[in-house]
Amino acid sequence: MIKIKISKTLEAKIRKGYPWVFKYQLQSDVVDKSSGGLAVLYDHKNRFLAIGLWDPDSDLCFRVFNLFEPIDIDTQFFLKRFQQALLLRKGLKEQGTTGYRVLNGENDGFPGLILDRYDKTWVLKVYAKSWFLYLERMLEVIKTEKNVEQIVLRLARNTKDSSSNFFDGKVLYGPDPIVPVQFYENGLKFHVDVVSGQKTGFFLDQRENRLQIKEISSGLSVLNVFSYTGGFSIYAISGGCRSLVEIDSNSFALKSSLQNLELNFPGEGNFEYLQIEGDAFQKLHELKLQNSQFDLVILDPPAFARKKKHRPQALEAYSRLAEIGVQLVAPGGRLFSASCSAHISAEEFYKAVNYGVESANKRLKEITKTRHASDHPVKFAELEYLKSITGWVKA
Repeated sequence: MIKIKISKTLEAKIRKGYPWVFKYQLQSDVVDKSSGGLAVLYDHKNRFLAIGLWDPDSDLCFRVFNLFEPIDIDTQFFLKRFQQALLLRKGLKEQGTTGYRVLNGENDGFPGLILDRYDKTWVLKVYAKSWFLYLERMLEVIKTEKNVEQIVLRLARNTKDSSSNFFDGKVLYGPDPIVPVQFYENGLKFHVDVVSGQKTGFFLDQRENRLQIKEISSGLSVLNVFSYTGGFSIYAISGGCRSLVEIDSNSFALKSSLQNLELNFPGEGNFEYLQIEGDAFQKLHELKLQNSQFDLVILDPPAFARKKKHRPQALEAYSRLAEIGVQLVAPGGRLFSASCSAHISAEEFYKAVNYGVESANKRLKEITKTRHASDHPVKFAELEYLKSITGWVKA
C-alpha cells in the first residue's frame, strides 16, 4: 500500500475533515507503478492519519476514506455507508419522487463517486480511475436495494482511458441496450438520457427549487433561460402559469423538453408555449429590443467558473445575466437566479446578482435564498456549489 506524507498545515486541515491531497502537496517522493488503489496518509510524527483512494494519474491524487483508524475497505465498508446514505433519502419516495441522488461523493463517504437513481435505472459516475478496482463491490452493494434493474456507468473526462475496459455509458448490470428511462419527481414525470445527458442525465439538485417555482407560477407569464430539458418549465406549467418561453442553445435539450411536456400534459392545446434556440445573452437582448416582459424570469446557467482562475469572469457574467434578465421582468414580477459554480461563494453570487439588478436601475426584494437539496448534502466548504435567490423586482 502506498505511503504518503504531507505538511503539518495540510495535516491540520485533514484532521478537521478536509478530504483531499493534491500532488503538489506531497512531502515525499512516491514510487508507484500501480494504476491506483489505496494509500495511507501519515502525520508528521509518522503515525497513521487516514486511509484513502490513491489516484496517481490525477493531480487530486488522494481522497480520504477514513480518518484516524485503519479500516478494511471492503464490501461491508461500502454497504454500511450505502445504507446510511439511503436513510437520508428515505422520505423522497413518499413525496412522489423516484429520481434522486443516492451517493453524493465525499459528502456520503464515497470520495470521487456519484450514484443517482432514476426509478429502476441507477447511474454511477466515476471521478477517479481508482474506483475501477472497486466497481464489482459497488455493484454488489447497490443490488442489495430493491428495484435495481439496471446500473449504468458514466465517466468524468479525467477518467476516460482507451486502455480500460470501462467506457462512458457502459451497462454494468441489467439489460443492454438501454431503453428510454423515465422517473417521477414530486409526482411529475421526466424522460432522462442516462448515456448522453449532462452529468448523469438530469439536474437532480434543483428539485426543491423547481417545486418553489411551481408554487409561485399560477397565472404568470414565465421565461426559462438555459432551460435544458425543461425541468423548471414543467413545474411552472404544473403550477398553472399562463404562458412559457424557453431559451437554450442545445437543440437536443429543447426537443427533450418538448417530450417532457407531452409526457406530463398530453394533447395540451390552449397553452402559450415557445422555444427559442440560441445563445442566451443574445436572445435576451433580442427580447429586450422587442419590449418583451414576463412575470417570472428564471436564470439557471451552467457553471461559469470551472476553475478558480475563472472567478472574475464568472462574477461579471452573473452580473450581466442578472442585468439583462431583470429588464425583462414585468412590473410587480419576480426574478429567480441560480449558480452551480463551486468556485463562487454564495455571498459573492448574491452580491453579483444584486449588482447586475442595480445596474439596470432596479432593486431586488429578497423572497428566498436556497442552497443544496436534502439528497445533495455538503460536509465540506469546497464542495458547496449550488445557490439561488428569488426576489420581487422593484423599480
